[in-house]
Amino acid sequence: MDLLEAMEARHAIRMYTDEPVDADALAALQSEIDACNAESGLHIQMTHDLDDAFLGLKTHYGRFKGVHNAIALIGAPVPPAEGATAGWVKEGTADEAATDPGEITLQEKVGYYGERLALKIVQSGLQTSWSVLDNADAAPDAWWKLGPDEKIVWVLAFGHGARPGGKHRSKPIEELCTLPEGTEMPEWFRRGMDAAMLAPTSLSQQPFLFTLHEDGSVSAAATEGLFAHVGLGCAKYHFEVASGHSVR
Repeated sequence: MDLLEAMEARHAIRMYTDEPVDADALAALQSEIDACNAESGLHIQMTHDLDDAFLGLKTHYGRFKGVHNAIALIGAPVPPAEGATAGWVKEGTADEAATDPGEITLQEKVGYYGERLALKIVQSGLQTSWSVLDNADAAPDAWWKLGPDEKIVWVLAFGHGARPGGKHRSKPIEELCTLPEGTEMPEWFRRGMDAAMLAPTSLSQQPFLFTLHEDGSVSAAATEGLFAHVGLGCAKYHFEVASGHSVR
């Protein structure tokens, strides 16, 4: 299964069987985690074969059952790259994660590399789902370790799914991208958008907008929505894989 096929096959699966994950699949996932950490500076960690990998913590959205394996997407807020823009900013809110530039950079990075791992899970013949664990940073007897200023941004549950996923839903492509006036959409850009539209976002809101510029470069920004910058990171990864073009 290639990455494009994995994008089609990926669904949010929240119920898992007790069947253990094969040792070879776990080793391949750990290798991919190591590569993602080296590239990103994140501190992603994995556990497997626990009675409850979520440690009894409540999940922000959806009910999970039988989660024995999980990947914690961990990092510390970092200053954005020089010249980077924050995208959508929620004015007049106490939601630091949506307004602080360091938090925004962290969330987008978690989305990008977390989705890379999610697709690796699917390529391994397993199922997965993104989740937010409430009060995860203060959990007693946690299997993850947090460094200075680090936090768990999201978690990936994974394993053998107990039920199939549903259909992918999407807004029309015209609502998710803009082109220079009078320009016909290039085929490579359409491939990228088709893939971006398969990316996971909270409540399937797709809070992102891709822009093709006159010089052929592509940028993307978060629009209004829950955990918009995490969703943007997921969509950027999909777009780059499918189109072969980088996104700023």
